[in-house]
Amino acid sequence: MGKKGKKKSKETGTPDVQKFKKTREFWLLKECVTIQESLPFVAMDVLDDLAFMKVARFLNMVGLLAEHLQINTKKDYRFNYHHKYLAPTPQFFPFGYDVDVIRQARLVQEKPGITYNGQEYQFAESLRTLSEKFLKEIDSYMTKIASEIEPRLKDDFATGLKRFKVDLKEDLEIFDQMWIKYEQEYVKARHEILTQVFQQVDRLVTLEMMLTQAEERLDVEAKQALENELVREIEKFTRYLCPDLPHEDFPEDVIPLAEACIFYESKCTEEWLHLAKYLIKDYLELRIYISKIPEERLKPQLKENQQLMRLLRSFHESVLASRLALDFVSRLPRLIHAKTSNWMTKKLLEPDLRYIQKTAHLALE
Repeated sequence: MGKKGKKKSKETGTPDVQKFKKTREFWLLKECVTIQESLPFVAMDVLDDLAFMKVARFLNMVGLLAEHLQINTKKDYRFNYHHKYLAPTPQFFPFGYDVDVIRQARLVQEKPGITYNGQEYQFAESLRTLSEKFLKEIDSYMTKIASEIEPRLKDDFATGLKRFKVDLKEDLEIFDQMWIKYEQEYVKARHEILTQVFQQVDRLVTLEMMLTQAEERLDVEAKQALENELVREIEKFTRYLCPDLPHEDFPEDVIPLAEACIFYESKCTEEWLHLAKYLIKDYLELRIYISKIPEERLKPQLKENQQLMRLLRSFHESVLASRLALDFVSRLPRLIHAKTSNWMTKKLLEPDLRYIQKTAHLALE
């Protein structure tokens, strides 16, 4: 006799319930109940990576259910309050519930502030109170959502599928509003802190943009004044991030004098000329990097931006290595009185820089 096949479980429930059981939405409901059984309490439990993963999965299910039930509340504040220099670039159409909000709410509740680059930034007391309330509400609603779903899965939606969806939508709308209320306050507070964290970065980006505009207008006086201001800010910023660097101050007019070394090349030694060219290369690489910060973004722990740190250190070393050359040309007639054309600009020198970088790369190979 052949083996008997497994007996197919009998479908239960009304025809519309039987049809519903074959949908993704039904699977999400079952998953919510399963995950909730082992969910930690986010307001009080010690949460390890596995616990956060469980919470993240539950929130993901809730977010997808909210989409199915067409709870389409706008969450544009996530985009609007994502700092313009903060990596990564935010979503343009944000939705769902990110577990990181719970992680940050716990941090706000547990600590008086957050430390960036060795400096502590305080949270407002009102945000700490709000965080505590939010975490308790999350625990309450994660339990409530699952406890509303479970009996209906067992009794095949005895109160009616339509009624169940209306009730679930009401619960999810309350959860959604509660989430938005807290997250909106948190991202505003974070934006205020990050504005302070990125203050020096913003100054560099602004000066670089103004310098580029002066170069495009061929306004030489403005160009040289902005070069000097940008270099002063770079020196200050580099010392802030790299306190181990030599305590020698930069000379005045670093970039106008480096440009003068090239103009007065017949009066400079080969070594001075070589150092001036390297200084200009490092300056240009740093400028290009600064100009791309709004698009490429930065980590708020500034030392974690390895390319930025490398470029700052290289430029700092190049300036100090060129001191003798810069000192020599500072005694010659000022460039603005001697030169009439072919002023050094980012646009003019970028092709040369690309060539230098390409040949340096080939040499390494």
